[in-house]
Amino acid sequence: MLHDVVTRTERLIEVDTAPGRSVDPLAGLIAEQLTRLGAQLCVQEAEHAGVPQRNLIARLGGDGPAGLVLAGHLDTVPWSSACRATNRPERDGRTLYGRGSCDMKGPIAAQLEALAMRAERLVRPVVLAYTYAEEVGCHGARRLAADPSVFGVVDGPCIVGEPTGLVPITEHKGYAVARITLAGEPAHSSDPWAGCDASVALGVLLRELHTLRDRWLAVGAPGTRHQPPCTTINTGVVNAGSATNVVPDRAEVAVEWRPLPGADADGIRAAVQAALDAACAAAPGVTGTLDWPDPLPAFAQADGAHAVDWICARTGHAPGVVAFYTEGELYRRALDVPTIVCGPGSIANAHRVDESIRFDELEAGVALYADAIDAFCT
Repeated sequence: MLHDVVTRTERLIEVDTAPGRSVDPLAGLIAEQLTRLGAQLCVQEAEHAGVPQRNLIARLGGDGPAGLVLAGHLDTVPWSSACRATNRPERDGRTLYGRGSCDMKGPIAAQLEALAMRAERLVRPVVLAYTYAEEVGCHGARRLAADPSVFGVVDGPCIVGEPTGLVPITEHKGYAVARITLAGEPAHSSDPWAGCDASVALGVLLRELHTLRDRWLAVGAPGTRHQPPCTTINTGVVNAGSATNVVPDRAEVAVEWRPLPGADADGIRAAVQAALDAACAAAPGVTGTLDWPDPLPAFAQADGAHAVDWICARTGHAPGVVAFYTEGELYRRALDVPTIVCGPGSIANAHRVDESIRFDELEAGVALYADAIDAFCT
């Protein structure tokens, strides 16, 4: 089992699926493996950022109601030749380095290995769902969620195999990026007062937003398990001006926000709008616009479901929360089944120049997924 899952992970890593690349070749490789097991395949063709993409959905074990869904994403974050984690996997002792080794080609390999071990014993079907463009906005999962009929009938839990150290995760914050644009009037820099300086409003806006996020932290959310214990905002990308000798007539801020489950989205938007209004008031002649998309929903799987109890007993861990976003809530809502995020590897090793996963983590992932197949499909 160990040799097979490590080798399988290496084969998946070798197919480059960083942003700007298509996941089609990787989906095709996995489809070949599943076809040999007798799986029925469904492909959702798509395009993202001008690149052909696809979701791969596979069903093994007949046409009845599926007893288990195993899900994951095929894309990775970027890499360069300066990284240790590239699309050339490297073994170092009992550690495997490579882009996607833990996020999340290793977990997918563990799912595939577990299914190969149990394929002949299935009484109820297993569905595999592998998506594109998760790392840049969960676009593949959103496409799947918009047409859940491609899963067929599902009457069992969904396990999303993100790297959680095999701790079952039942909650995380939502995710969105809002964009604020400030517009003023340019002028020659020799007379800064001749124009309407958008950078003046920008400075006030940043101060107001940072004060807002500190206030949310100070208030917190009683009873939450999340850290930080509040909705967060981050001014991750800031731009202003066009030339050193021109009064800035334009400034832009990308505001990433992560709402707690159950957060007042309208109240959050109103608070950010108030910060923008204060910024414009401080710079006469400057106007602002707020582009505020609906967030990807926060994940909140209630405790007490049989699948949650089973995986907690199996792993020896109570339900946990994570700070990062996953596709979990999209599946939970679309399929209306208990959904748990649980996979081998550590998020601390993801998105790093030396991304890696240990052999024993992969093997433990295979064992967990095989046991889940036994529990819900055999």
